[in-house]
Amino acid sequence: MKIPALHISVQKNRKIDIRKLICINLVLIAFFDSYPVYSTIVPVRVFVYGLKFLNLYACLALLIKNNYKNYILAALILPVWWAYYNEDSILISIQLLYSGILPLLTFTLLRDEERFKVAQWYIKFFIFLLIVGLPIYFLINLVDIPPLFSIQRGEAGKGRVYDNYFFFYWTRLGVKNRFSSVFDEPGVVGTIVPIIMFYYRRMLSRFEFWILTIAGILSLSLFFLIVFLPVIYFSNTRLLKAKQLAFRLAFSVVFICISYVSFVLAARSTKDDPVLSLKIYNRFEWQNGWIVGIVNNRDTAIRGFESLYQGFLSESNTDLLTGKGKDYMLKVYGGSTLSYRVFVLERGILILFYLIFLFAYLHPWRKYFIFSCISMLILMLVFFQRPMLYSLNYFLIVYVGLELFEMQARFNSKKLDSKNEDSTHYSISR
Repeated sequence: MKIPALHISVQKNRKIDIRKLICINLVLIAFFDSYPVYSTIVPVRVFVYGLKFLNLYACLALLIKNNYKNYILAALILPVWWAYYNEDSILISIQLLYSGILPLLTFTLLRDEERFKVAQWYIKFFIFLLIVGLPIYFLINLVDIPPLFSIQRGEAGKGRVYDNYFFFYWTRLGVKNRFSSVFDEPGVVGTIVPIIMFYYRRMLSRFEFWILTIAGILSLSLFFLIVFLPVIYFSNTRLLKAKQLAFRLAFSVVFICISYVSFVLAARSTKDDPVLSLKIYNRFEWQNGWIVGIVNNRDTAIRGFESLYQGFLSESNTDLLTGKGKDYMLKVYGGSTLSYRVFVLERGILILFYLIFLFAYLHPWRKYFIFSCISMLILMLVFFQRPMLYSLNYFLIVYVGLELFEMQARFNSKKLDSKNEDSTHYSISR
């Protein structure tokens, strides 16, 4: 069988690097899969489907000749198709395979250095959007500037309306106080930022680090505010010696206990405030005046969902294993939301356990056990509110973040000097 060439001659002594184009295409797909507001505009959707059509060729070309490790990783990714599979339509299922799974497969079939480039370019572009968006955010909050135009996503009268400012910043109508960049929710910024910080802290310049920090804080994302300090504190765990790690863990236990008591007292004080009670007090589960859990305000706002979900968990039939079916929420409630409980209701617990196995498999447990435990905990928190870790944008950041450290270690990178484990700041843009 003749293997298709991955370089095309254009002129004498000049070639187009097809593999580089594949990487660039994956970066664009990952960005549009990150829920930018304009991803639902018809011309943009057509453009994205065109990118994924090109990716189809890339996936087939890379499948023909590759190494066995990449084939194993691709085989592990394929069952994730169940997260997209639509029982009512094989055509929709194939379309979702083409749209959601094949870009992931293409990514897994790249070389290590190419996967790093995809993650590097994605993060660089993400930070660029934050750099441009932050001045616009401050400007529209200080001065009443009209948007260039507005669009509505969803049904007329029910969907959300978004205002566009200078094409680099979007904000939901009436929600200008939370930073969201070009994404449909501030929570996208508040989720992606700490993931980048945790896995790539040493690859960030000081400027990039502070841009991410400011953007995360201004997103007012509860997820970001909860994990920010742990992310910063434990991001360099792989560099610590046993004694340093033991001290850091002991200090963390004491710090967490003091912080928990302090936070409970502060949260209690918001109970009777008409505004803060919704933003703070009611975001937690309480028992005898103590916080015992976090309320997922995405699905609790849906009337009748709690009883439906609890009834589903008590079932002993195959629905519990394989779920009620994709878009079950649309059939019952006429709408849906991002929540791990919705994911479990529609797809079942088998795929949930498989995703835990898949991401656990990627972690270096033998060499960095504590780091792997913390990493898995952070990923579970991400999945709690945004059960999309299997989408390309999240997967590439996590996968490369886990592999990057070992890649640098193999080449004796100066970035890994254990004497300066808290010195970050080697620009991701280099």
